[in-house]
Amino acid sequence: MNEICIHVPSLDNQQTVEVAVTVNGKKQLMNYRVESFDWSSGVDPVHRIERLRGMIESYDSRWELVQIGIPDGHLVPVMFRQRVKEPA
Repeated sequence: MNEICIHVPSLDNQQTVEVAVTVNGKKQLMNYRVESFDWSSGVDPVHRIERLRGMIESYDSRWELVQIGIPDGHLVPVMFRQRVKEPA
């Protein structure tokens, strides 16, 4: 199992949630960020999808896409996880 689900409070853009996970006594810190994507802008669904794709592709490369949430009104939550640096 590589994923677990944890309920976190609502976040504003650019806020980060830190989660500490301990596996077999080894602690690892994981950072998550949720961005709100405006889904109401534009009538054409294809245009909306292209804008969302562009936002994800141009996002800070130190973060990876984890989940695209369900639209809540006119906003779609997009969750990113900070990439873990491999030990040197």
